[in-house]
Amino acid sequence: MTHHNTAKPYLLTGALAALLLGSAWAAPAAAEMPASVKTVIKDLKVRPETLKGWEEEQNVPAAWIEGAKKTGALKIIGSWNPNEFRKLSKPFSERYPFIEINYTRGSSNTRTQQPLIAFKQGRHVADLLTGIGGAIFLFREANALENLADLPNFGNIPEGMGSTKKDWAGIRTRYWCMSYNTNAMKKEDMPKRWEDLLTSEKLRGGKMALGRLPQLWILPLWGDKGKDWAEGYVRKIFSDVKPQLRKEGMDALVSLVVAGEFNAAVASADYRVWATARKGAPVAWHCPEPVPVAISEAGILRGAPNVHAAKLFLNWLLSKEGQLTQYHTSKETPVHKALQNRGFSPFPAEIEGKAIAFRSPELLDTAERDMFKLWTPLWQGAGGPKR
Repeated sequence: MTHHNTAKPYLLTGALAALLLGSAWAAPAAAEMPASVKTVIKDLKVRPETLKGWEEEQNVPAAWIEGAKKTGALKIIGSWNPNEFRKLSKPFSERYPFIEINYTRGSSNTRTQQPLIAFKQGRHVADLLTGIGGAIFLFREANALENLADLPNFGNIPEGMGSTKKDWAGIRTRYWCMSYNTNAMKKEDMPKRWEDLLTSEKLRGGKMALGRLPQLWILPLWGDKGKDWAEGYVRKIFSDVKPQLRKEGMDALVSLVVAGEFNAAVASADYRVWATARKGAPVAWHCPEPVPVAISEAGILRGAPNVHAAKLFLNWLLSKEGQLTQYHTSKETPVHKALQNRGFSPFPAEIEGKAIAFRSPELLDTAERDMFKLWTPLWQGAGGPKR
């Protein structure tokens, strides 16, 4: 998408400019609520108290705006589909019409391995990445991520939902549970607790698909129930349940559930099942207890050529405006402190009243390697496709 700069830069004058010299702040180039956001607010029936402080969250260092104007570009590799991203980014583009966004939807490999390899070679294939997930420790080893401590809206992230090292930001809450075909399974057939999955006859012997990203659901359970429980549970998944081991991404597994390739799949995100079910597909979302919760991470590559534009976008995404536009677009649950427990969830009945298993940043730092040391030999030994 191409934009042209039609707005005048925001200038500070007089005494105020003197006070803020060297650390000037500015509103966006288009310092007015975008028309597309007014539609979001109306559709979601956003309450007046939620609008408090809305525009203040759009104030950013003036140097970022000037830097973004000089490059006029931003390259993002993420997990939103292109249509979702067009809708999601519309308010940002209205506020910053001088930034041309080049967006690519990528698999986990495209979002992580390719940018990391390029970075080690001294190249940048993107400025901003989302869905870094299980590769976060590889980026840290390569010192490949910008420090995000200067993002004004980083403080909107609740404790535990952003990096303690400030090298990644949580941009949405992900509940990773199960999708199932409603023609093959009834709600009462689904496991109430994760332990029940091990004994369900309708999920054994290839009747359930297992995705190749255990960090989405096993790692939160590992943190909640402990290493010994997780090791025993994972071994029984492979030895007793004998699921289909699939190479497809998590979104594709939902489509295969609809097609009847298997009765159910692990792990499936609530927002993706919602998007498929609303089209009339025979699929539903179910959460055994405790509910695995993860944060989808975003980071900016260190030394990115469009670093100022990347910071503007990520800071905007962490504002109420960005978070609610994202929810309006794809039903992805916000991380913003002020938007917690406000009903912004596609399947609230599947979550409310249930215990939560949260994948904390500390788990990514301390347990992820151990989890993959356990998982990978079992996965490959059972014939699973290599990562």
